[in-house]
Amino acid sequence: MNPHPAPAPIHEPTPATSHYAAQIFDFDGTLVDTGEINLHAVHAALAAHGTDVPLPWLRQVPLADLGVLRRHLLADQGMVPTCTDAAIVLAARTYWLANTHQVRPITAVIAVAHAAAQQGPVAVASANDGRIVRAGLAVAGLAHLFPVIVAREDVAALKPAPDAYLTVAARLGLDPTSCLAYENTDEGISAAHAARMDVIDIRTTPWTTHRPPPRP
Repeated sequence: MNPHPAPAPIHEPTPATSHYAAQIFDFDGTLVDTGEINLHAVHAALAAHGTDVPLPWLRQVPLADLGVLRRHLLADQGMVPTCTDAAIVLAARTYWLANTHQVRPITAVIAVAHAAAQQGPVAVASANDGRIVRAGLAVAGLAHLFPVIVAREDVAALKPAPDAYLTVAARLGLDPTSCLAYENTDEGISAAHAARMDVIDIRTTPWTTHRPPPRP
């Protein structure tokens, strides 16, 4: 699951984006607000495998990278889940798919995604499970919009590594530097910048395009 995403703010119109070859959207907290459903899905998945942690504590730790979550469980709670990461993902997915009514579309970004699809290819680059991403897009009425979706199972390393964005660009047959990303976390922005993509951070208003920092 992804870290707890901040909902998009009310924002000014986006910068001009028609010169980008493709526009790529993060899923959690960018297209849809999934903070609560992700939290409860991970909580339920851990509990199902004998690791019952306080919900307030779980709110404070990153959820996307299960290796990082395991380290926090050991350091903070003295817990070592005996199940595999795949078992946690499966249990979390089961909870998630049974509770899609909790998903809240972020209408401002969805409007931008529809406009972007009129300009050129659009895609999703997510650290979440692919079945979860597709279910969430369906809830938001976006199932038809994104021909390319890259999820956690499609990459070797999750954000802030650039793998998701590089994989999207490769599947689109595009140079990553010609693409624009939309993100709502520091890790996601770092991932897009590592792929040499410009980024719009939807947490800020008005939206502005952030270019990758110069390479040393």
